[in-house]
Amino acid sequence: MYDLLIRNGRLIDGTGSPWFAGDVALQEGRIAAIGKLGESAARRTIDAAGLIVCPGLIDMHTHSDLTLLVEGLAPSTLAQGIATQIMGNCGISAAPTRAHQFYYGALDPAMTRGLECDWTTMGEYLARLESQGVGTNVATLVGHGNIRVAAMGYEDRPATPAELERMRELTAQAMAQGAMGLSSGLAYAPGPYAPLAELVELGKVVAGHGGIYTSHIRNQTEGIAAAVQEVIAVGEEGGLPAHVSHMQPGAPMHGATARLLQTIEAARARGVDLSCDAIPYTIGSTTLKSMLPPWACAGGDGELMQRLRDPETRRRIIADTMQFGAESGGSRKRTLIKEGKWELIWLGSAEKNLALVGKSFAQIGQLRQQDPHEALLDILLEEEGRPWMLAQDVSEEDFANIARHPVGGVISDGFSLIPQGVLAEGKHHPRSYGAFPYFLRRFVREQGLLTWEAAIHKLTGFASSRFRLAGRGLLREGCWGDVLVFDPERIAETASFDDPYRYPVGIEYLLVNGEVAVERGQVQSRRAGRVLRG
Repeated sequence: MYDLLIRNGRLIDGTGSPWFAGDVALQEGRIAAIGKLGESAARRTIDAAGLIVCPGLIDMHTHSDLTLLVEGLAPSTLAQGIATQIMGNCGISAAPTRAHQFYYGALDPAMTRGLECDWTTMGEYLARLESQGVGTNVATLVGHGNIRVAAMGYEDRPATPAELERMRELTAQAMAQGAMGLSSGLAYAPGPYAPLAELVELGKVVAGHGGIYTSHIRNQTEGIAAAVQEVIAVGEEGGLPAHVSHMQPGAPMHGATARLLQTIEAARARGVDLSCDAIPYTIGSTTLKSMLPPWACAGGDGELMQRLRDPETRRRIIADTMQFGAESGGSRKRTLIKEGKWELIWLGSAEKNLALVGKSFAQIGQLRQQDPHEALLDILLEEEGRPWMLAQDVSEEDFANIARHPVGGVISDGFSLIPQGVLAEGKHHPRSYGAFPYFLRRFVREQGLLTWEAAIHKLTGFASSRFRLAGRGLLREGCWGDVLVFDPERIAETASFDDPYRYPVGIEYLLVNGEVAVERGQVQSRRAGRVLRG
């Protein structure tokens, strides 16, 4: 007798192959049988008539590293049909730490205020996750930002030989303790201060452990082609798979993905293992500090606050952005400031300026009777560098180019959240509750950008293969029992930028390691996820 039997579904197996009618049986946490299972007996049966049955979705780019320690159930992730998430992206991971101090990078410290760091190594962090339990399966990369801060702080200079050796040691330790690879965030201090040679050397360490290198690249506007070439160089010289995270260019480079994908194809043709991904929204979100030139953030937040108090340094910061936009580093969204498009930049979180959250900086400037640029710098100073922001600066054309390409993935870039308490404050991006249902509704059901089979492959088999998640991402006998049942006619996000903390619809059931994590659209209280180690 099977533990659970899903009958009469339209089965999409995660490979991209056409759907077929059949049943899926689960036993002891794994898929035991697939096909026409007739009168087979089971302790529980789910009728999936008219519904799609596919592998539990895999989000290969999240930032849930710390939010899972606030709420391990991960309801906003489970509600989207996501069974597995890969954290530690953009150079930011939970470990290693320097003297039990978090490295937040681009993350919002207010989201996890009150959380204490009682670990220094990757192994200690993963053990803490396991001890409290998690709702989704979780794997993590180790962040280059963590490695560099632990070895040499926020110094804006090349590493000394001793510091580079320490970075190698920390990388090797994290990989040995379970990291899936190394990520870099070359827009977020101290990432911009690292030369290519440093990344190559750490890539060689990761290659020795069979890992992958991913990168939030150094430039996403005029210099994006060179930034992608840098990722190629790390993969080629380091001898490991490489991946460009959210490879979506800002103005004036909209449409450049067509050429960038040709560059990736050319590198693959000579044997470099490359891939990329994209976020389905045209509005993105990141730390407000990334609107500054990287030199302004050198030395950490304490030194940044001193610079923001100095009138002459403030003038230099403003002049740098108005002359170079994003070309001198930081977020691609700095180009919006150069172009004066303050109506496309919104404050996403704040404590002392809570009344301004959700408003554009055009509005904030009027309310504060300030130039918007001065208002941005003052808010950073008043909030001690913590706020998040949102901005509209990419195109759907570039998302479509990546989503349709054989080596392009689809990601959320979000967090595991819950719509109560500290994780529901401010107006963060709705992607944490709705990225994958939004993608499936808008780009599959409504626009037909991809078939259901191709879209599910992007969110399952492709992600599993790219990050070597054995036994995940496919409907196959012997694979782990991560199974999603959803209604293709109903699946949709309900979270919006005005109301970002709302669960999607159309997700009927989600099984994680054979246990029901979502039932008739409702997240269950059990934590059936596992910590996956590289």
